[in-house]
Amino acid sequence: MFSVIALVCAALALSLACGDPPGPTPTPTLSPTPTPAPDVDALLSETSAGLNSLQSTEFAVRHESGAIFVPGFSAKLTDATGVWDAEQGAQLAVDAFLVPDHHAEAESGIYFQMQLVITHDEYYGTDPLSGTWMKQPTVLVPVPVDQLNHIIAELIADITDPELDGQEVIGDRNTYKISGDAPASVMDWLLLEASEGQSVRVELWTDTEQKLLQQLRIIGAIGEFDQPDTVREIILTNINQPVAIEPPAEFTDLTGG
Repeated sequence: MFSVIALVCAALALSLACGDPPGPTPTPTLSPTPTPAPDVDALLSETSAGLNSLQSTEFAVRHESGAIFVPGFSAKLTDATGVWDAEQGAQLAVDAFLVPDHHAEAESGIYFQMQLVITHDEYYGTDPLSGTWMKQPTVLVPVPVDQLNHIIAELIADITDPELDGQEVIGDRNTYKISGDAPASVMDWLLLEASEGQSVRVELWTDTEQKLLQQLRIIGAIGEFDQPDTVREIILTNINQPVAIEPPAEFTDLTGG
């Protein structure tokens, strides 16, 4: 069970410390949009470029509603928190629940948490039952950690009919809020197997000065087992600040090396 769930969590992560999840997201403070309003397409382009050049960030990935269901192991993945670095890799903690089927609410199942460390050369994770660290073959990680920021950048670049919804304060940052639609196929890296022609609603908040993504919401079903009202949220903090990725000192080596 460890390997497949870890794959989903690794892909989910970029979205992109480990420890307790951060507290509830503060209610944004609305402010008027400047006149003349900035060009929304240019804002999206700059935000996408900022992600492509991203060096590091702390992140939280949450499901406001819904979860990612892994059918082969009857598990629902709900939240992840961690750090990501373009050179070092990623370190994260993932919350999940064992459930009888995809109809069951995640919180009704048996909770477990997994810790993951993914570098360009090594892949570690904790066993969900014992908590023991295990070293896995890197071939089991389907999305290179150095591409995670580019995946989100592609999603933003593919937004159609974008609208500038005004300005909001997120944390201590003044941001522009932008909304639009994007093809769900962009999210296939979540292993949700999006249907052809399906789209999702996207809301994003980008820093008014540096055009760095602060928050992203993806609204709507993507995969076969998604609820219609699924809402996924990604929050980035401490962007381009130093982070530490620390592989475990002790582990069971399952790589055969």
